[in-house]
Amino acid sequence: MARTREWQDSEAWPQAWPEDQDPEDPFIADSRPIVNPYAVIALVAALLALFPVAIVFGLIAFGHPRGRAMATFAVLLGIAEAAAVAAVVVLTGSSLTDTLADLEDATATGTTVTATSTADQTTAAQAPPAELPSARPTPASTTEEAPLVRKGAACTAGQLGMIGSAVDGGTLLCLEAAGASGAHQWSGPYNIGTGVFEPGRTCDETIAKSGRTADGRALVCESQGTEGVWVRWTN
Repeated sequence: MARTREWQDSEAWPQAWPEDQDPEDPFIADSRPIVNPYAVIALVAALLALFPVAIVFGLIAFGHPRGRAMATFAVLLGIAEAAAVAAVVVLTGSSLTDTLADLEDATATGTTVTATSTADQTTAAQAPPAELPSARPTPASTTEEAPLVRKGAACTAGQLGMIGSAVDGGTLLCLEAAGASGAHQWSGPYNIGTGVFEPGRTCDETIAKSGRTADGRALVCESQGTEGVWVRWTN
């Protein structure tokens, strides 16, 4: 025979949680997330130097009841990274500007030097060549005209080496007479250079072998060692 269970008055039907239950109830509190996902994302982005993501998600995380300290740290770290990047960009730009300025100055200086050098070369090429001093002496007129003398005639010791002119136009010299001690006579004719020199000065036989002094005395270029010297023509 079937028996039917009868509910006792002490037993109660299960009741559902009312909709107006206090949110501070432990069951309700435990059902909320215990981690702020926005703060976690912000912190990870800050550690990876993704400061835009860290700052944005850090600010969003402040609307969550948990993880605000983590979000604050992520935002501060992101701001520090942004400031560091900005400083590097500014310093790099300044250094690049200085480098470009130096290169422009160097280029301008090099161009100026090149232009100056080219102008100097052009001026030097157009300028007439400077006259080099010639080793050949410049003939100078004697201060005294040669006296008219006769070949073989006697002359004095004071006239020794003097240049005279014969009737036929030949050049005669007052020299020591051969074989006669202390005697002098007009000898010649000789070819005497017209260049005027001073006795004792150096000379070059390839340029002039004879010359004369300013007072009309004959000179001859005699070799002495490696160079020649002008000496009086007396014999």
